[in-house]
Amino acid sequence: MLILMVLSAFFSCSEAAFFSLGQADRSVLQTGGSISRLVFRLLEHSERLLNSILLGNLVVNLLTFTISSIVAFNLQHRGRPDLAGIMAIGSLLAVILFCEVLPKNIGVLAPRFFVYLWAVPLSLFVRFFQPLLPILQMVNILSRRLFFPHFLAEPYLRIGDLERAVEMSGDDAALLKREQRVLQNIVLISDIRTEELMRPRSLLKTFRPPVSFEQILESLQGRLPRSGYCLLTEPDSDEIALALSFTRFSMLAAGSAWEDQFEPIIYVPWSSSVAKVFDRLQHENRNVAVVVNEFGETVGILTLDDIVETIFTREQGRSRRLLNQIELKRIAPECWQLNGLTSLRRLQRKFGILFTGYSSLTVGGLIREKLERFPKVGDICCIDSLEFRVVEVSEDNDLTIHMITRNVR
Repeated sequence: MLILMVLSAFFSCSEAAFFSLGQADRSVLQTGGSISRLVFRLLEHSERLLNSILLGNLVVNLLTFTISSIVAFNLQHRGRPDLAGIMAIGSLLAVILFCEVLPKNIGVLAPRFFVYLWAVPLSLFVRFFQPLLPILQMVNILSRRLFFPHFLAEPYLRIGDLERAVEMSGDDAALLKREQRVLQNIVLISDIRTEELMRPRSLLKTFRPPVSFEQILESLQGRLPRSGYCLLTEPDSDEIALALSFTRFSMLAAGSAWEDQFEPIIYVPWSSSVAKVFDRLQHENRNVAVVVNEFGETVGILTLDDIVETIFTREQGRSRRLLNQIELKRIAPECWQLNGLTSLRRLQRKFGILFTGYSSLTVGGLIREKLERFPKVGDICCIDSLEFRVVEVSEDNDLTIHMITRNVR
């Protein structure tokens, strides 16, 4: 019974792991090693894979309950009905908990790990059950035509569903306001340049190969980088070449082929619009874009998560996204505290202030351009009716600034 329960857990875990992989995971598997390509071939025939898993799980569970029933009847004939009842109920609970619920939860939590682990034995089971699959498929087709001749698959979403959703949301002012804000943000990303939204190179944590799994963990010291990605550079330079999301990184284990999990990145110019970068990321199925300047040097990165967050958040606060700080904070009736990464576009939208004649995109860059040097604590920079005072300079050269004006709305 123990062997049968292990097999049942294997089928349940395999089902959850294989069918929880997304399209991006399948694209990575297609270009990976031999095991990756084996997993991809199994997923190419997903119906055959699912039928094999379900058939194997059904046979194993039937054998398990048959053996437990025989043992329970023998105990009852020997005058031990209490043990017979415990055997029957215990085997049922064990199958539900340890052969169904727990394996499926584990498979969903670490799908990439388990598809590599179970790929070879599962492919053998698929070949073993392959002669029975046409029979099962024929029974399935005949049963549908016999009992459900007019059954039609329901589409994922109908046009009428969208129309009803719009009609029902017509009176919801809060919902309409949120929809309007999202539409405005979508239009806005076509005007925002990549350098305005990117994560600067100075804030990135990169690793140069060859580097081990343990060395990366030791370097992180239990704190994840703000970008959410582990970035590998070229072996002979500091230019970023590969990226790995830490949601996948956390599922890997030391000693595994974790280098194969890194995905390629795309390179975009600093002057490109965010909308164009978003289209390229979607078209090439990538998550990270490396931003380069006119000399081809890396100046930062822009991730798909950054763009999506910009679209759906209430305000495009770069400091909140990069540094977990409030970008604009009123500390007095005529004084606002802001960060050096605060974009001039943000000030323009919030206060109606125009910054003409300057090439900088952030408040910190504007002050550096005005002073013609890097700001120090106590520096004061006056631009039209605004007065910027540098009150703090961090170790990473991040600025905390007080903006004083008498014309704030």
